[in-house]
Amino acid sequence: MIKISLSGISGSGKTSLMQEVKKILSLKYKVSTVDEINGRNPFDNDKRSSFVSQFYYFSSQMNEENIHTLTSPDFLLCDRSVLDQWIYWKHHIIKKDRTPRLEEKDALLKHMYRFWIPTYHLIFFIRMDLRELDTREFDSEFRTTDVEYIKKTEELFLETIEEDHLNVIEIWNNKSVDESACQIIKAISDYKDALVSPGSPEKQ
Repeated sequence: MIKISLSGISGSGKTSLMQEVKKILSLKYKVSTVDEINGRNPFDNDKRSSFVSQFYYFSSQMNEENIHTLTSPDFLLCDRSVLDQWIYWKHHIIKKDRTPRLEEKDALLKHMYRFWIPTYHLIFFIRMDLRELDTREFDSEFRTTDVEYIKKTEELFLETIEEDHLNVIEIWNNKSVDESACQIIKAISDYKDALVSPGSPEKQ
């Protein structure tokens, strides 16, 4: 099985791309998907960013991926990953006082993130032109605080990828869904081909 995550900021098109990639891969392979966890938070709005809430995201992400692995798919596509959950936690504690208790919580989630991140064979970082967000600031669906939050999230993604030396593949989703999905399929195909040595059986 090859486990793949599509990570990135909200609104970058991860879900649409995952659906398109699944459609293409399913023509030949058994494909399972882990839908976005964030929309299933059982806590009220006041607690959505708390440690309890963030721990729920981490554990649910890992559990969902494990459950789907049991079906033995050829490919497991994940809409977000522990990388995304780690980024949202980092965003949450940016302006928090670093008390001993907060340090303990941070250390626990960091351990979960570092333990789990190697389980992804491929991580696609879906990006978009953030200047598009500026045109939405005056729309009813977006507030200035939303835009600034998303921009800071993108910054944290880039910082974390560099600091942790993560081998991610950037996909700029500024073309059609078909074109971006084809880029992902090409990268998956290249990775799969690299697992097979000439004249030898395919590695698992």
